[in-house]
Amino acid sequence: MRFLEGNLISFFTSGFPSHVKVNAVDVGFYGSNEFVSFFDGKVLSVEKFKVGRPNKYALTDYDYLILAESGRKVIKILHVEPYLEPGEEFRQGDTLGETILSPYTGGDFRHAHLEGIKLSFPKITSVREEGIGEVIHVTEGYVDIQLRTFSQAGDLNGLGCCGGLLNGSIPYAGYGGIIGINLSRNITLLGRNYRATSSRKNVTLFEVKRGLLRNWEYGPVFKVLRNEPIDGYPLIESILSYKGKPFVRIFKKLSLDEGDEVDVWSLTGNNMG
Repeated sequence: MRFLEGNLISFFTSGFPSHVKVNAVDVGFYGSNEFVSFFDGKVLSVEKFKVGRPNKYALTDYDYLILAESGRKVIKILHVEPYLEPGEEFRQGDTLGETILSPYTGGDFRHAHLEGIKLSFPKITSVREEGIGEVIHVTEGYVDIQLRTFSQAGDLNGLGCCGGLLNGSIPYAGYGGIIGINLSRNITLLGRNYRATSSRKNVTLFEVKRGLLRNWEYGPVFKVLRNEPIDGYPLIESILSYKGKPFVRIFKKLSLDEGDEVDVWSLTGNNMG
């Protein structure tokens, strides 16, 4: 996978089945409201649709589905209000449209959801699990922290955890991923024990209880559609970066100012292992 330098990348912070099945990726730039394409293609179709899912962070009650052709692949794109019409072509580096905070994405970093792209994961190349970063945004409900110390797996950078890169929304989603390593042991994160289940080369998925991921579409997904937590209210969302600095969103009201240096693990009271 080749993204744009500085892209924020997330595979496992969403509870929608395509993410759980490792068939989707969310891509954007921090602080940007536009989606810049990292591939060449042509817009095939655009559909605007209403979304009834409750979400206090949403700014719209609708979303968009874009189908784009790239080579022999058809790529599905969500959460982008397009600037282009069906039949128009675009190149890598072109802006496809504005990323929206719909009932699907409110509370997340602005991003495009993509399916139809072959996903692979690089091996861990550098481990730093201190989690030191700078506060870059403060709200009543959460703070964003850009990491200064992080682990690396090839060109992917992320919060170091358990020998790899943590990507997930914990404990909210009840699952997540450790990028760059295949673990055979269970892990402890934010005071919870998680069962490791390796599904692909160089990535370990973990779940809060046995069978959660296997049975996702028969129970947990309905909670996701109602925007209800799988395992508890959100505390930490860990997002990767491609050749840039990753960031972490902590869902707590904290007395912090932009520019403060903080330790992510201390702020979350984590007992990691």
